[in-house]
Amino acid sequence: MLWFWLSLTTALTQAVKDACLKRCLREMDAVVAVTAYSSLAACFFWVAVGLEPWPVLTREFWIILAIGGLLGVVTFALYGKALKSGDMSLTLPMLAFTPLFLLVTSPLTLGEFPSPAGVGGLMCVALGSYVLNLRERRKGFWGPVRALWTNRSARLMLIVAAIWSVGANVDKLGLRASSPRVWIASVYTVSALGLLPLVLHHARNVRAQIGRMPGWLLAAGILEALGLVCQMHALPLTMVSYVIAVKRLSIVFAVLLGAAFFREPDVLHRLPGALIMVAGVFFIAVFG
Repeated sequence: MLWFWLSLTTALTQAVKDACLKRCLREMDAVVAVTAYSSLAACFFWVAVGLEPWPVLTREFWIILAIGGLLGVVTFALYGKALKSGDMSLTLPMLAFTPLFLLVTSPLTLGEFPSPAGVGGLMCVALGSYVLNLRERRKGFWGPVRALWTNRSARLMLIVAAIWSVGANVDKLGLRASSPRVWIASVYTVSALGLLPLVLHHARNVRAQIGRMPGWLLAAGILEALGLVCQMHALPLTMVSYVIAVKRLSIVFAVLLGAAFFREPDVLHRLPGALIMVAGVFFIAVFG
């Protein structure tokens, strides 16, 4: 069960990190914000790397790193844009679809197949995301599903979830070719460097933007580093789909934080869906 507690820590730190990032996005360009906080996170990861012996890197490590870095550039950019343009309690629940996408990508890339109980838990996670948009039921049975795609911020985050289902498997391959700390430090560094051309091309007054939000960005970087180190240590202990499913508990925390700190509406309608996701995660942890 160590993997479960590591994944739960990741979920909590991710939710608080998203709240810090959402606060930054009120006054910052999305690409600038995600580049700044991911760069800070990378610095903390390298400090953690110095606390362990340097692993032997395989030849495959550099190919895997290039793929992981490219996926990171795309997902960071889309993640920031989605979070800036929509409520936390509507955009972040789209990440619940990552475990479902993993049902396809994990067998293809790693040969991992979840147990029937695990599949049941993953389906609960998907059902919870449907209930989050249940008010759209007035437009028909598929109304909540269509809402996932017609809402721009939700659509962007759904794309992130799909890419992350591939990225999670790339992470596990990267771990096998290096170590948890070295892998996450390397992939965040490559992703942050890959985002720099976008920052230089699109953003203005980058220094001024970062200067207005140093505390929030620093907190986001620290929380990202803590959460991802826990995730990388959890991945080798169980199947990728289970770790990511528990990590998605951050959705529950995000709904509550969105209502408490950003006065986001409809929390009473969105919370039941989040609780169904919790039930799915419990099912995975106990019976998966």
